[in-house]
Amino acid sequence: MKLGALTLQDAPWPELVGRWRRLEELGVETIWVADHLGHKGLEPGQPWFEAWSCLTALAYETTNARIGTLISPMNLRSPAVLARAALTVAEISGGRLELGVGTGGSDYDHALAGVPMWSPKERAALFVTWVERLLEVLADDRLHPKREIPLTIAGSGPTILRLAARHAQRWNTFGGFGITPEEAIRRGREDNVRLDELCAETGRTVLRSALIGHPFVGETPFRSDEAFADVVGRWGDAGFDELVFYYPPEFATPAEMVVPGVFERAFLDD
Repeated sequence: MKLGALTLQDAPWPELVGRWRRLEELGVETIWVADHLGHKGLEPGQPWFEAWSCLTALAYETTNARIGTLISPMNLRSPAVLARAALTVAEISGGRLELGVGTGGSDYDHALAGVPMWSPKERAALFVTWVERLLEVLADDRLHPKREIPLTIAGSGPTILRLAARHAQRWNTFGGFGITPEEAIRRGREDNVRLDELCAETGRTVLRSALIGHPFVGETPFRSDEAFADVVGRWGDAGFDELVFYYPPEFATPAEMVVPGVFERAFLDD
């Protein structure tokens, strides 16, 4: 099982850089940042740093880990501008960029950006056109330098899965909002079966990835080493190749459910 980490950009800059360096030392395969304008839980005066600016810094602060956005949403990003940013960071990082995209949907982002909230059906339809344009610009011969940039498509539903089967190297899901681990696993397994069928039609292989976050699904992987292994095992049995955990583990997880060192030992034991 591949293990990645998502670091929110809501800490003082030296602390944020320290997190990235620690993850690099641990050998985390991919370090992700969240492409939002902020989130509802920010305290007055708490910092929030822009995602693609952070990725440029991440490219310099790390040497081995792959880096990327989980995810860059279409409601905030022009496909052409995003393509140019991605090609730039891919070059700066020596080809370590993973480009994660999704439909968006954060109330906070929509309100701050002044973008209307689309219905799920409208959002999915717009996303198809948006992704296709993004890929066209990335492939445009006028844009240099060129690097291979693996595409992650995040989300759920038939339209998203079809799009991932056609274009993505990775599909990512966060399971759902406010559901039990059992329900999340059931949905994930069903989506994987459907994605298998779609990939059989397109002749492509797509890595299956899940973002594990307590605010979404009530998983508690940091209670103990055994609990962490159990979470990894259950998602692996459901057909997933990669799990991405928020780092530090204390993010939005009740303090009594976090034993220090559990996440770190998962890498040291390897």
